[in-house]
Amino acid sequence: MNDAMIRRRFPQFKYSRAQSAWTGTLRPSDQSPPYVVRITYRPNMKPKVEVLQPEIKANTPHRFSDGSLCLYYELDGSWHSGLHLAATLIEWTAEWLYFYEHWLTTGTWHGPAVPHSPGKSPQKDT
Repeated sequence: MNDAMIRRRFPQFKYSRAQSAWTGTLRPSDQSPPYVVRITYRPNMKPKVEVLQPEIKANTPHRFSDGSLCLYYELDGSWHSGLHLAATLIEWTAEWLYFYEHWLTTGTWHGPAVPHSPGKSPQKDT
């Protein structure tokens, strides 16, 4: 079900059964470079979203310690396995990239954020 919707809405994304992942490009604006993104997802597991190219700055906020993107707050129910990746995670990734580009120029993250307790954050920067 996810694969058909992704192919329809984001035909530039291709699925790899071996990796259980979709890989494709996103451009959050006409001025943006193409970002190569991989979304790894297996049923009953948390999806993992990574930007493969170009390299994301190491101190970028709203990323997990492994470099994957923090796109939603797990405890608010905004993501669950009954949702389509095309209608949620891919769109959220494009939005994250948009805010990332603004952060690069302003130094301030203008996107949504959830406060984390010091020392307990899954993000590199809170």
